[in-house]
Amino acid sequence: MSSSKRSRTQSESSALLPLITPRLPQVGDRRGSSGESTSQLFERIQKGEKERRSFRDRRATPRVAVGITLETEDAGTRVMAQTYDLSTFGLSIRAGQTPARGKVVSLRLFLPDDLDAPLQLKAEVLGPFDEDGGVRMRFVKPDIDAVRRIHRLVS
Repeated sequence: MSSSKRSRTQSESSALLPLITPRLPQVGDRRGSSGESTSQLFERIQKGEKERRSFRDRRATPRVAVGITLETEDAGTRVMAQTYDLSTFGLSIRAGQTPARGKVVSLRLFLPDDLDAPLQLKAEVLGPFDEDGGVRMRFVKPDIDAVRRIHRLVS
């Protein structure tokens, strides 16, 4: 076929078929849709106004209620505990003392996929689990392999 015939055939066929662009599904922004600009949000926070979104809306990944064994050290003493819940980027322990907010602790997290290779993590204390104690923590710069292993467990 010559190129002129080929192009004519292609142009004729494209003229016969209308261009149909499928509509993409409208997905809500998980960060909320307050319509507030970043500068407005910053001004509101400086004034001391409360967060409008619920705690659940702010979470990047869901926490799953799961009892995973972890190990840490406190004043030279090895402490074993069980998680109350776990997410890709943090965990909660329901019982025990609450370390000072902002303190960074080293954890060994024994995931069931490989108990002989516990995850070595650093976690920052966010505060008590509830009024009876415990602790909520977020992982500090976890490596990608740790994130993947935890994510496989909680998803």
